[in-house]
Amino acid sequence: MIKVMFAGGKTGGHIFPAIAMAKEFKRRFPQSRITFVGTKEGMESKIIPPQGFELLYIQTRGLSRRSSLSNLLVGFYLLRGLSQAYGILSRKRPDLVVGTGGYVSFPIVFLAGLKGIPVMIQEQNSYPGISTRFLAHFADKVCLAYADSTKYFRSLQKIEVIGNPIRKDLVSGERKQAIKLFGLDESKKTIFIFGGSQGAHGINQVMLRCLDLLRPDWQIIWQTGERDFGEISRKVKEKKVTTTVLPFIEDMGSAYAASDLVVARSGALTLAEITACGKPSILIPFSFATADHQRYNAETLQKQGAAKVILEKDLTAELLAHEINHLLSDENRLRNMAEKSKNMGRPEATSLLVDEMQRLLKGVRKLACAKEASLPHSSHP
Repeated sequence: MIKVMFAGGKTGGHIFPAIAMAKEFKRRFPQSRITFVGTKEGMESKIIPPQGFELLYIQTRGLSRRSSLSNLLVGFYLLRGLSQAYGILSRKRPDLVVGTGGYVSFPIVFLAGLKGIPVMIQEQNSYPGISTRFLAHFADKVCLAYADSTKYFRSLQKIEVIGNPIRKDLVSGERKQAIKLFGLDESKKTIFIFGGSQGAHGINQVMLRCLDLLRPDWQIIWQTGERDFGEISRKVKEKKVTTTVLPFIEDMGSAYAASDLVVARSGALTLAEITACGKPSILIPFSFATADHQRYNAETLQKQGAAKVILEKDLTAELLAHEINHLLSDENRLRNMAEKSKNMGRPEATSLLVDEMQRLLKGVRKLACAKEASLPHSSHP
C-alpha cells in the first residue's frame, strides 16, 4: 500500500492545494493511504476531516510579526514539534511526504528529508518564504507556481515550475447560466468582488463608497464574508448599481463565469483561480501578509499585463471607481488582459503535481525491489 503524508496548514492557501493533490492521488490510487499533519489551531482542523482524510496534530508555532514576547517561545515549540513529528513519521512510515507550507510543515518536511523519505515541496507564492528556501535543501523536488520564483534558489536541478492546484469544477462554468444563477442581467458587464473566504473589511468599506461613483449600467457579485454581510446587504439597497450580496459563495466557478472583471486580494490560490478562468483583475494585496508575499504575487500578474495592482495604502473609493470604470469601458484592454491572464493560468497543475509525486514514488519502489532482490532466498526441500 502506498502511504503519502501531507504537511501544511494554518490558512486555506496551504490547505486547499494539499487537498486537491490528495484527491487526485486517491482517484488514481484508491487503495493508497493518505495522512495530513496540522495543528488544532489552524483552519485544517475544520477543513480536512470532512474531506475524509486522517488528520494528525503537532504543536508548533511560527514567528509572530506582532508579538515579540510570543517569539520567545518559538524555540520551545519547534523542539516539541520536531519530537512529535519524529513520532508520527516513525509510526506512519510514509513512502512520500509533501509539504505545502505553513510553520506546521517545517518539522515534518525537515525530519523526512533527514530520514531519507522522499520529499516534495509545493510553493504557492511568487516570493518563497525562508522556510521553503531552507527546506529545499532537504527536498527531492520543489514545485513552484511562478517562473519568477526560480531566482530565489541556487540549484535549479530539483526545481519545477508547475502552478497551483485548483478544483476541477472551477473552469467549467457557462456565463449565461451563471448570470441567471445570481439573478443578474446578461446584457450588463459584471464585477466580482471578494476578499477571500472570510471577506476583507477594508475592501468592503471602500467598495461601499465606490458604488456611488460607478456607472449604473454595471452590476456586481459581492462576497462580503459573514462579518460585513448584514451591513452591506442593507446599504446596497440604496444604491443604483444592481448588486447581489452573499456572505460566502460555494459555487466559485459560476461567480468567475459570470464576471467580466474581478476585484480581489492576491493570495496564491485566488490568483491561480483567476488566471485559470482567464479573468482580468484589480488586485489589492493584503498589506500584513507574511513577507508581503501578496504584493509579489500581484505584481507578477501586473508585469504580464493580466492585472492592475492597487496597494492598500493607496486605496480610495475614487481610485477604485476610476480603475473599474476605465477598464470596463475599454473593451480592447479588457480583452487583452483576459488573454494575458489565460496565458498565465495552469488549470492542469493538479494533475502535473501528482505526476511528480508518482515519479518520486517510482524511485522508492525501484529501490525497494532492488533491496528485495539482493536478499538471499531460503530454499525449501
